[in-house]
Amino acid sequence: MPLPDSDSEGEWEEGNSDADLFANSGGGIYSSPIRTASPRGAQSTCAVRAHNLAEKINALDLKAKEYSLASKLVATDDKANQEFMLVYLQDTRFDAREAAILEERFQAKVRRVYEAKRQDDLNRARIEKEYREKLAREAEEAARRAGEIARQQEMERQRHEQEKREQEQRAAEAARLQAERVRAEEERKRQADLEKEEALKRQKDAEEAKVKAERDSKERAVREAAAALHAASRSGPRVYGRKSTTYERVAMQRVIASLHQLRHTVLQEEAFSKEKKLTTIRRGLRPKFGQLNGERNQTIEVRDFLKNTFVDLRSDQEGPMISANDFFLNQDPSCDVPVPVAFVWTVNELAKLLVKQVVNECAMKPVTADPIGVAVISTFADERLLVNGHSFIDIVIARLLKKTPILTGELGPETTEGDRKRLGWIQGGDGTWETEENHVNRMVGLTAGYTAIAGRNFGNSKLINPYPIFNLWHAVATVLNAPADKLTNTHYFVMKTFLEVGAKKLVDVYGHQAKKLVELAVGDWALRGESQGFSGAVSVKAFGKFLRGEEWWKNS
Repeated sequence: MPLPDSDSEGEWEEGNSDADLFANSGGGIYSSPIRTASPRGAQSTCAVRAHNLAEKINALDLKAKEYSLASKLVATDDKANQEFMLVYLQDTRFDAREAAILEERFQAKVRRVYEAKRQDDLNRARIEKEYREKLAREAEEAARRAGEIARQQEMERQRHEQEKREQEQRAAEAARLQAERVRAEEERKRQADLEKEEALKRQKDAEEAKVKAERDSKERAVREAAAALHAASRSGPRVYGRKSTTYERVAMQRVIASLHQLRHTVLQEEAFSKEKKLTTIRRGLRPKFGQLNGERNQTIEVRDFLKNTFVDLRSDQEGPMISANDFFLNQDPSCDVPVPVAFVWTVNELAKLLVKQVVNECAMKPVTADPIGVAVISTFADERLLVNGHSFIDIVIARLLKKTPILTGELGPETTEGDRKRLGWIQGGDGTWETEENHVNRMVGLTAGYTAIAGRNFGNSKLINPYPIFNLWHAVATVLNAPADKLTNTHYFVMKTFLEVGAKKLVDVYGHQAKKLVELAVGDWALRGESQGFSGAVSVKAFGKFLRGEEWWKNS
């Protein structure tokens, strides 16, 4: 009987690889198994292949046995011999040698497969070991981190407890300090109240002493004024073009004393001040001088404001009145006319504002006083503000003369404290005197204000000049005629201001005579002061050089 055929004709062909071996085994009894994730949970593919191979070898062995049996039968059976020849002597016959070679090859492949499996198992074991070691390290690291976190939390807890204790200590210390501060503040307030009471008492005593001193001073000034007026009345008539500095100084002191008395009276009458709105009026006057910029329209605007203010006050006949004659430098029985206290008080406030303005603004540039002079003198030239031809410009002049003693003929030296007080130096509360620079600058500003008022020319005006220009001529001549050894550096700076602000004004009115007066000042008189080392004299001389180069001087 014929031998059974192989399951696959090409299964034993030489040259098949391991991949061919497992790929061509699909026609057998078992299909290729799929390796699971775990090597212990499923049968290895190589084991399955080996099992299949063993079954096929058993089939070959069966065929060999059949072949031996068939060969014995051939000799007795022709038909069987023929079939034997057809089956076993063709190309499909079983070749034991070839089968052995194929077997050897297969065994080599099986060994390689098992070796690969062994290596695979080793690699898997190594990977699993590394994985277990990694897990161990991670667990150790996690434990270390947990311990570190626990230590940090414990440290944080301890730190919070420490901060809490410190905060409680600080709070306790702050409470203690606050209690001490409260006690200290109460003690300070108690001491302050005591000091305040003592200060009020001292202030009250000082005010009483001051009132008494002012009263005595006013009485003394009135007596001195009366005596000086009596003495001056014997020196000759006071006519236009002739003046007595002694009389003018005494008259100025009298006017200032009357103003002090008036101001004291107004301060005592608070209801009157509120009724007349004196504070509001003064507040309205305060910025006006600062608005003067030299332009004609602005000067006219300020002048009109001043006129309207004073005309309204002058015409208000309700309220307390006072004699106008007390506030004129040249008294006249015909001027013993009652005028409103509010009017005179406001004129005095305007005069003080003017003094402050020229001191602050005109020291560095004296010519800026000109628009102030124009606005003020044109205001008090208004006939509605005159009393029998006398003008209240005298209050403004008295304020300027009081602050600038040189204008009333005061001379040097200025070495002693008495001399300095006499010449208008300012002494601080601590007993120190102002610097010479500050003193000179203040005198220059005041002189500029005086010259801007006294140097006005009303030749083309219908109004009468309330303070004619001969007063400026007299002031310049008085300083020029003073003994050289009695002059101070301030006298020369005052003269320079006279010329800077008033030289052209004097020349416009007095012509050649004024030029001779100016030439004397910038010539021999300045040289005499320069030889004595006075910087003011050098300034006068330098201004003379500048003046000679001016066109108006050359053409006059």
